[in-house]
Amino acid sequence: MLKISQWFGRAGKYLRDMTKSHAAMRYIVWYAAMIVICVMIYVAAWIYDWSTKMHPDLVELRNFLHEISGAAWIAVIGFLAKSFIDRDENGIPDQYEEKKEDNNGKSTSERSESDV
Repeated sequence: MLKISQWFGRAGKYLRDMTKSHAAMRYIVWYAAMIVICVMIYVAAWIYDWSTKMHPDLVELRNFLHEISGAAWIAVIGFLAKSFIDRDENGIPDQYEEKKEDNNGKSTSERSESDV
């Protein structure tokens, strides 16, 4: 329990020490932390229910595993994984930085064959 409280203390210090330029990363970290905490609470409640009833509710556990392995959860994990990539360390995730437009702002379908 002491290790967990130390981990939460370090996480809180990390979030407080983030500069204002890293505000986007702060929200992403909070979102990821809330997902992890909610899953941990659910699993802890399932284990408590198992210990009080003296038999596990396998149907509920199966439903939970089915939900977290669904397309929406996979998309959330992909979103979070992409959001933690910040190669230039300016505090803005790379997927949210505006890209410079090439080819005079034309998409590949708008360009003539001589431009390609």
